[in-house]
Amino acid sequence: MMSTPTFQTTKPLTRLFSATKFKLLAVFLALATTLLFASYGWKKSLNHDLPSLPAEKKEPEPDFWNWQTITHFQKYKSKGPFTADDLCADFPSNILERVQVVLKTGATESADRIDASMDSVTHCISNLLVVSDRATELHGHRVHDVLADLAPLADKLNLTDFKTYKALQNGDKNIGGQDGWRLDRYKFLPMIERAKEANPTAEWFVFIETDTYLFWDNLFRLLDQYDPTVPLYFGSPSPGFWLENEQRVWFAYGGSGFVLSRAAVENLTERRTGEFGEYLEPSVSERYMEVVDRDCCGDSVLGFALYQKGINISGLWPMFNAHSLHGIPFDAKHWCQPVISLHKSLLPDMTGLAKWESKRDRTYPILYSDLTDYLQLGTLPDKVDWDNGDFGGHVEPPESAAHGSLSACRQACEESDSCLSFTWSSSGQCIFVRSIRLGAGKKVPPNELTAGWDNSGIQRWRESNTCEAPMWMKPSIKRIF
Repeated sequence: MMSTPTFQTTKPLTRLFSATKFKLLAVFLALATTLLFASYGWKKSLNHDLPSLPAEKKEPEPDFWNWQTITHFQKYKSKGPFTADDLCADFPSNILERVQVVLKTGATESADRIDASMDSVTHCISNLLVVSDRATELHGHRVHDVLADLAPLADKLNLTDFKTYKALQNGDKNIGGQDGWRLDRYKFLPMIERAKEANPTAEWFVFIETDTYLFWDNLFRLLDQYDPTVPLYFGSPSPGFWLENEQRVWFAYGGSGFVLSRAAVENLTERRTGEFGEYLEPSVSERYMEVVDRDCCGDSVLGFALYQKGINISGLWPMFNAHSLHGIPFDAKHWCQPVISLHKSLLPDMTGLAKWESKRDRTYPILYSDLTDYLQLGTLPDKVDWDNGDFGGHVEPPESAAHGSLSACRQACEESDSCLSFTWSSSGQCIFVRSIRLGAGKKVPPNELTAGWDNSGIQRWRESNTCEAPMWMKPSIKRIF
């Protein structure tokens, strides 16, 4: 029986070629793998060894805006002797539909201070709301007693400060200034509630005191840049007490004036209501009565109330300023910034500034540098019984020749790079002041103090520090008075 033959399916040469091809492929893969790992290791080593490039440094953003603003005042030029009515000839009364101004005063306050304010700062405010601790009338304005509604609760809480309030209502005129000041603490929250009642559609609420000087043109320019539907506080706050969570509470400082937006006022005065709209809690003034009693100041409690409502206290210093006009230390921090308010204004300056403002070209806002023209700084002679070194002044070293005499003090100031104003004491002391500062009269005792100015140095400083544009300061609690 014949066997079935077996056939080869692949030729010998083909088998040999396939084996060689496989070996070459294996060698190639091994080599490629080696190169890949070597490359990875080299790159890793390179990334590890080479220093990283430094991040690009960003210039810090400026602390201000260079807004181009417009005035709301009309062009007006008096045709005769200046009168009080000339102050209002160009005043934009229409803006008062959305701005409610509140003047806080007291029955124990000086009549001269009240008159000075109403003859200048508030003279043109037709919707002026005057609040006090006794109802009366001043310069044709009704004065609202904002403590009347709190008196019953004060009796229940046995608040001793309200004994002064009762004495005022009974016509007692022998009330001390300190007693009136303590009673003043309770007016801050109720005056805000009263302002909202008086003008519920106002966009802005402006609160000032009788010694606050306010530059209305600059304020109106400022308000044009902000949204009143956002809870906002504008002013010059000062540090208050610390809470247990190490959170700082700020004084909503009243002396330099402050502004609240409509949203801030609505948030602050809001009360919880029930199913039928009935109030479920007392007013904000009543809720904080005992807090006011324990605190030194009403503007401190206002700051605390704003904090508890989630309204940020953020200042606009130096535009809102706790300095008086005479106390301003004119320097880089008080130069190209628009000035909005000043505190502790002297009576002559209240009317003097108002007249000076009305004669200015209102094309541009008033800057701090402009106030040196009003004060004539850079042209003044020495002033006896005057002190311009009680803020920011520094006494020269004891061995300095500046202490030898008034003329030596003046000469040393003029030769120094850190002196533009000086005060000489007849006791043999020379005080240098780096800023341009007017100061004020001081007789302790008479003829002891003489103040002077390096007028040539002031002129040079002014010429080298011209303002290219107004510096509208951004809100801040790091930059404070």
